[in-house]
Amino acid sequence: MRGVLLLVLLTLTLIPSDPLTGEPPIQNRLDAQVSQDRLMETVRDLSRFHGRQSGTPGGEAAAAYLQRRLPQASLQSFPLRALQIRSPVKVSLTTGGHTKGLQNTSDFIPILNGATAHLASVPVAFAGYGIADSALGLDEYAGVSVSGKVVLFLRGQPKGYTGRGTHREKVRIARAKGAVAYLTVTGPLLTPYEQRRGMSQRPMAFYGEDPAEALPGLWVAPSVADALLEPIGLTLESFQKDMDRALSPRSVETGSVMALEMAQRQSNADAANVLGLWPGSDPDLRHETIILGAHYDHFGVQDGTVFPGADDNASGSAVLLEVARVLAAAEAKPKRSILFLALAAEEQGLLGSRFYVAHPARPLSATKAMINVDHAGVGTGKLTVGLSRLEKATAQAAADTVGLGGQLELFGFFPGGDHVPFAEAAIPTAAIVSSGPHPDFHHPTDTPEKISPDILASATRLTLSLVWALANAEL
Repeated sequence: MRGVLLLVLLTLTLIPSDPLTGEPPIQNRLDAQVSQDRLMETVRDLSRFHGRQSGTPGGEAAAAYLQRRLPQASLQSFPLRALQIRSPVKVSLTTGGHTKGLQNTSDFIPILNGATAHLASVPVAFAGYGIADSALGLDEYAGVSVSGKVVLFLRGQPKGYTGRGTHREKVRIARAKGAVAYLTVTGPLLTPYEQRRGMSQRPMAFYGEDPAEALPGLWVAPSVADALLEPIGLTLESFQKDMDRALSPRSVETGSVMALEMAQRQSNADAANVLGLWPGSDPDLRHETIILGAHYDHFGVQDGTVFPGADDNASGSAVLLEVARVLAAAEAKPKRSILFLALAAEEQGLLGSRFYVAHPARPLSATKAMINVDHAGVGTGKLTVGLSRLEKATAQAAADTVGLGGQLELFGFFPGGDHVPFAEAAIPTAAIVSSGPHPDFHHPTDTPEKISPDILASATRLTLSLVWALANAEL
């Protein structure tokens, strides 16, 4: 009922023009102030902060930069554990009698979990998707031993499996089975959700399991996995197709061996969400809040390699700052207050957003919506919006008002991102990302020159229109 009321009243709010003056609606006037040049300048600036890893000097410098540019800005600090992969990481595989050294970022990226490894000539076993769930009819460790070995498993799960094969559970199982390290890989058959989020098969930076439960791990390229599987007559694609046709264990010894030298350092540190407030103009509504959020952290410098994080998520942070700038310069003021929330430690498990929800600066009971913008700078030119407790027509109306209606792709709740803790607290949410492939996601090649100014500006215009609509509608 609440969503229907919102839709009706929002439709009345988004009239084509002022009936007395004939002027365009306020969203159009605000829309005209969005600057591609400023957006791209912000992306370039944030990409220079040594990867902006929370708990490091680069993360602190990024927070200070955001604080200088947000209204009534303050910091909300919280503790975390910072992880650093030291140089050099050395990996080699011996397959079919031939030894090859693997290259960081192209052949593999280490999993950030605090684990250190000194392994020489350790056998590699293939465990399919790494699932051991007899209750649901799939135990991929049946008939193969991984004790004292490196285990290779695919990310995700086969179509016929009705459980949920999480990364953390797979590592827990591998460790319980005696594995000394693991390799994980993305197969070529992606799920519709993975395709929608623009996931690729490239190895990516990733915070893995808790350090207390960690195994040394590498996210490897499909070429590495296929080289391991070739002597036993498998490819990732053939394996996935066979599993989708008939759910049964296909685990096997690969006959290959791996050597791995890797050191990770853990340290206690502090991170900070950056909060900026734009007070509402309506005495009866200013106590209510619309949150616009975007995480600003990324993966820092690992094994001597900088992860700039231009798309993820200097782009979303640029959207946040540009919306704040446009609203600060506008003559008209929103009825409700707008909280600009630049979030830390998203990559480490949504730590910043979870901390805010547990320690809100403004009451959650009066928080009417949370809009989250993440990796919004590359893709097909369309914009994907995932909604929870907000009507799709609400987002569509905001897009239509600024001429972006044809670029919108609307879906239900997205299970990943900083909007999730807010949705779990029963706050309406909208997650905005740019549609299509994000080939440099969580990779050192995520650099500013890969960002499309047009796509980034469209994401900003949609976000600004939706924020304004929600801040002024009769909710």
